[in-house]
Amino acid sequence: MILLCSSWLKTSIKLTIMKKIFLFTFAIILFASCGKQDKRYIQQSPEIETVKKLIENYNNKDYDVSIYVDSSKTHYNSKDKSMSPEQTIAYHKVNDAIYSSRNFVVDDPEYEMVVTDDGNTWVNCWLDWKGTLVGNNKEINIPIHLTYQFLDGKIVREVGYWDSTEIVLELQGINAANNTPKNNSNIVNIMYAAFAKGDIPSVLEKLDDNVIWNEAEGNSYADGNPYVGPDAVLNGVFKRIGGDYEYFHLDGIQLHEMANNQILANMRYKAKLKKNGAIIDAQAAHLWTLKDGKAIGFQQYVDTKQLDEALNK
Repeated sequence: MILLCSSWLKTSIKLTIMKKIFLFTFAIILFASCGKQDKRYIQQSPEIETVKKLIENYNNKDYDVSIYVDSSKTHYNSKDKSMSPEQTIAYHKVNDAIYSSRNFVVDDPEYEMVVTDDGNTWVNCWLDWKGTLVGNNKEINIPIHLTYQFLDGKIVREVGYWDSTEIVLELQGINAANNTPKNNSNIVNIMYAAFAKGDIPSVLEKLDDNVIWNEAEGNSYADGNPYVGPDAVLNGVFKRIGGDYEYFHLDGIQLHEMANNQILANMRYKAKLKKNGAIIDAQAAHLWTLKDGKAIGFQQYVDTKQLDEALNK
């Protein structure tokens, strides 16, 4: 009897030890498996740092297409419409003119990197965005979800979703009131402020698609009159100014509200020619005609004799 009990006890102890070894081994396998799975969802990686840099660049208006591959596609609130990296930057620059200030709030953002079953690497981020509209000083706050697909450390696809309803409604209200003299003056002021910063795309954005632009008779740039549309103004006027002048400033601008949605601006041109260093200090005036928040007409008046003499020194 004692021998039977002893044999049973030894067998029981062996089974218990084997059970513990099995459970311990299973636990190690399970832990290793979980650890491997967790690596597919991480919150620190070079790709996440790239996205953070992209957000920082946006806030600083320091746009950089080198973060993207050339063939990258960007989709904002759309499955079908896509933009190239250059078009994405242009999109941001055009929208910048709508806001006196705008940025992503970086106090409490969320970032995660995900590796899919197919081995694709995506970085998701959830941020709050705020901006103040130029037209009415209304501050708007929007939660935004952005996601980026990476390949070899660069972005190959960007997708962004947000609810733009509040912005659209506010802009509609601004546009409805844009034909008042006060708002016409604001629009012209915005264009002059953008020109002073060298932000020509923002100036062009305020021109109607069929704007009629005339340089003063006798001005060498009048050879293309009338310039029709923003592209014609860009190539026939702004690019030539950039090529001819070391600097070109509009000084002492004064705006006068006129009838028929027109704004008269008087000023002085203060400029320096590149080819001969000639200095210009000329009296000038611009007559703007506006409709629906856009400039549909422009007529320049300037001391063309002084401009011509400076160009031909």
